[in-house]
Amino acid sequence: MAKPTTSRLESINIKDVSAGNKANGFVKYSYWLNAKFVGHLVHLEQTECNYGGVRYWFTCPNCHRRVGVLYLSSGQCACRKCFNLAYKSERETNQDRLYRKAGKIRDRLGWRPGIVHPDGDKPKGMHWKTFRRIKFKHDVIANRICGATMEWINKRKAIYAHIKAGNPWV
Repeated sequence: MAKPTTSRLESINIKDVSAGNKANGFVKYSYWLNAKFVGHLVHLEQTECNYGGVRYWFTCPNCHRRVGVLYLSSGQCACRKCFNLAYKSERETNQDRLYRKAGKIRDRLGWRPGIVHPDGDKPKGMHWKTFRRIKFKHDVIANRICGATMEWINKRKAIYAHIKAGNPWV
C-alpha cells in the first residue's frame, strides 16, 4: 500500500513561528481534537548560518531529529519520517511532472492553464528574448506530453487488438 502524503495532515512550519516564540527554546502548540484539549511542547534547536544569524529547527518529539516541519495526526506530533509520509511529488509519474512543468510555465506567462488551450500573448514588460526562451521550453514539454500520450494510446490499442483476437493474456 502506498504511503499517505504530507498534504493530508495538518502541519506546523518553523517559518510560521514568530521570533519572540523562538527565543524561549521551545514552542507550545495546543488545539481541540474530538472535544479533547491536546497540547504539545516542542523543543527548538538553532544552527548558525554561513553569513551570520541563526536558523531555528523543531526537534521531533518522537525521534529527536532536527526538522523544519512537524505534522499533527490523531493527537500526535511528529516529523514526516515518524509518520511514514511521502511528499506528493514522490508519487508523480513522468507524465504528471511534465504537466506540472507546463502548468508552471503557462502560469508564469499568464496563459490559460492546460496545454490544450491555445498559447497566449507575451506578457507586458517581458523581454522578447526571455519570452521566446520560455515559450520554447513550453513547446518542448507540450510535444513530449503529446508523444507520451500517443505511445499510451498505441499500447492500449495493441492490448485491445490482442484481446479481441482471442488471447486475453498479454
